Amino acid sequence: MNIAIIENNNFYRESLKTALNQIVDFKVVIDTDNIHSFFQIIQSYDFQIILLDYNFYQNDIITKIQILFPDTKILILSNFSEKCFFENSSFDFIPKCSNKSFFEQKIRKLLNINILLT
Repeated sequence: MNIAIIENNNFYRESLKTALNQIVDFKVVIDTDNIHSFFQIIQSYDFQIILLDYNFYQNDIITKIQILFPDTKILILSNFSEKCFFENSSFDFIPKCSNKSFFEQKIRKLLNINILLT
């Protein structure tokens, strides 16, 4: 499954990309810290899920993603301080401090894919 990461923090984004690319069937095809460049390059990629930094969580951005990719799932990358915001949200979130297996489980569950035991 192809994954897009839009994350402000370069070190975290690169670390997450490395970890996710180690998981069977996962491939990060886009990783950027700029939402505008994301919208410029997305036409050349196919992805099933977007991991979106909480800092980019804005109605116009979410709406644009949903219009362009109605079948693509969005998973919000958040800090614990932002967790309370998502308790009544229609979007799922994942704490940035989560480990690789938790990311795998969360993504597979969101996409309704069986979890492979590795």
